[in-house]
Amino acid sequence: MKKNILTLIIALSVFSSCTDDFAEINTNPLDKITATPEELLPQAIKKGYDASYEYYYDFYRRIMPWTQTLVPSTGNTSDFMDNGVNMNQRKEVFYGDHGSLLSDIIYKINQMPADQQAKYVNIKSIATILKVYYAWYVTDVNGSIAYTEAFQARYGGTLTPKYETQEQLYDIFDQQLDQVYTAIEAADQSIQVKPGNKDLFFNGDIDKWKRTANSLRLKMASRLMKRNPAKLTAIATEVLSRQEISKTAEDFSLLSKRFTEHGNFNPEGMSASKPMIDFMNASNDPRLPIFYQKNDYSQDNINKLVAAGMMSSASESQRYVGGPTSPDMVSVNKSRYYTSARRLLNGVNYDTISKIQYRIWQPEYGTGTGNAVFPILTYADYSLLKAELAARGIISGNVETLYKEGVRASIETYNYFAKEAMVIGYVPTPATQITDYLNSTPVKFDASKALEQIIIQEYLNYFKQPNEVWALIKRTGMPNTSTGLKLEAPSRDGGIPLTMPRRIVLPTPSADNLNYQNQKAALDQMKQDPDFGTSESDILGRIWWDKK
Repeated sequence: MKKNILTLIIALSVFSSCTDDFAEINTNPLDKITATPEELLPQAIKKGYDASYEYYYDFYRRIMPWTQTLVPSTGNTSDFMDNGVNMNQRKEVFYGDHGSLLSDIIYKINQMPADQQAKYVNIKSIATILKVYYAWYVTDVNGSIAYTEAFQARYGGTLTPKYETQEQLYDIFDQQLDQVYTAIEAADQSIQVKPGNKDLFFNGDIDKWKRTANSLRLKMASRLMKRNPAKLTAIATEVLSRQEISKTAEDFSLLSKRFTEHGNFNPEGMSASKPMIDFMNASNDPRLPIFYQKNDYSQDNINKLVAAGMMSSASESQRYVGGPTSPDMVSVNKSRYYTSARRLLNGVNYDTISKIQYRIWQPEYGTGTGNAVFPILTYADYSLLKAELAARGIISGNVETLYKEGVRASIETYNYFAKEAMVIGYVPTPATQITDYLNSTPVKFDASKALEQIIIQEYLNYFKQPNEVWALIKRTGMPNTSTGLKLEAPSRDGGIPLTMPRRIVLPTPSADNLNYQNQKAALDQMKQDPDFGTSESDILGRIWWDKK
């Protein structure tokens, strides 16, 4: 069977190369594929989460510097807020093997006799949830995409699939997740084909998938806050009446081994940002050593440098230090962080700035043998989102309880990440430290500024989900230069302010593309939005949900 799967993947790769020209992909007849839906599932999952270029470009060099969760070790360049090249790897992933294989699973099940389909409700539901999630992830920065008619050409479908607007897509996604929840509840679980360990997320635990489908509805609906608050409220009401993600053991996260060994996952050269470190230091955040490494100024190293006359014994007592995010602060005349912070002694460069914790992102870094965790929707995410919605009056619930539960779950979850990644020097966070953190001055719940506190914790919690940090700032406007966690106002060339990008560069349709008319129509429709920007290349422009 391994040979059949390998043959399948090779065959599909020929027809699933990423392109907007759907007329030229996915034309291999499915009846030539012998793999069963459950055999396709692990490969379909893996193809969604081993995209190293997304980390190299989209995360480490674009979104994370933009949102000030990291800074390059040499500081940001003057054009870092202008540069959106090589982004949008998520689209490559979806319209490549990930979306194709998930579509194959769904199609194969739909072609079965009714009695067989009844046995595959769970596996079809899993594939649908994964496909909906990733399509949502793609539209989040692309706007209109081909979804309903995509991936169908090799099954006799159209060669030129239409594009749905983002508004239409939100309706489609919510409906499909709702249908999945209902289908799982109605299915005869005694006859279901069990994927077992081929389900890399939950090992076939369909109750967790049902909770995931329901909870994802609320997560997606939160993007509608500025566009359709009434719909957000309606979805939230229904979601909260059903089974949700209710503990960390139900996190929608992928634990993987050897997914991140490719060199482009390597985060070397990336360091802590000053806004993050300053806030985390002030509150003694237990996640600090999981997010970032201690700097080079151990007492032994200080002693060496003092003996060499390169520093005084009283300096550099803080082991976690972040670099300023503004290009203007890279100048030798304006910031010590990128100049005198580094001291070269006997061929060793000692640096004040803390590096990010490499193995959280690439457990294989150096000689690591740990596992990577890809969080998608965790209990911490979900609790903090509900705390935010409750603080806004959109849902009912005890804001303080949800807030504290979310913070506690976030710390526990990042401990899990560190343990699995085998982070060097990792020490589990004791319960007493979590309690102390919740009672620290910047973090202790204050009803008068509850919304700001919650959003700051969402920002911190999303550290390993860069797209969600970016979306949070776009959706809420926080954190900012006036919040408790103070972002900087980056500038260049002596004070020219820089503005955070809002989306990626969208492709300009080519007249040579067989689906040119649908692509052009979709782009023309998006351009009617006054917030779209000057052109499809304007990364300061906005996608539909990101309304001013």
